Amino acid sequence: MPDPAEPPEPAVDDPVTRPPPPPLPSTTSLGTSSATPPGEQDVRPHPRPPRQGELSVGWRAITAATWIGVVVGLAAVWNASVQIGLSTWWLGPRAEPQPRYIQFAPFVPPVLVLLATINQMRWIPWMGLGASALLGAVGAADLGRVTSLAVVELAIAGAAGAVSIASFSGVYRRADPS
Repeated sequence: MPDPAEPPEPAVDDPVTRPPPPPLPSTTSLGTSSATPPGEQDVRPHPRPPRQGELSVGWRAITAATWIGVVVGLAAVWNASVQIGLSTWWLGPRAEPQPRYIQFAPFVPPVLVLLATINQMRWIPWMGLGASALLGAVGAADLGRVTSLAVVELAIAGAAGAVSIASFSGVYRRADPS
């Protein structure tokens, strides 16, 4: 008969008495594991392979930075328009401003391209060209009204269009079947 003062024997599958798992191999600053033999790299698969039409990581970063710059540039045009008292067509005069949805309309294309870039959508260079064309139309509409601000708007649209054209070089293509 077992002694009541002694603790009962633990079950074989008891998590308290189970030995701890072996430690994971440590990773060095170069991304190689100490468990890999010297001279060999620890290659990890990409979480999701890139699809045809997506931008490479570098071009996504450049594209995102460009469209952030476009939004900042348009905000600067807005601020300059208010400061100097010359109204763009999309802001309207101070006494009779345009409705908010029209005031924010030039910001919609760059924000949409930025969101598409962040979400790794496909065909971003084409979206960028479309957004640049719309921004060019916004700037062209201001040419007869406020030429100096229209030139800035057109320069912003042109720079964004140039980056969109250049980003075609960072688009993943379909693998050659041969």
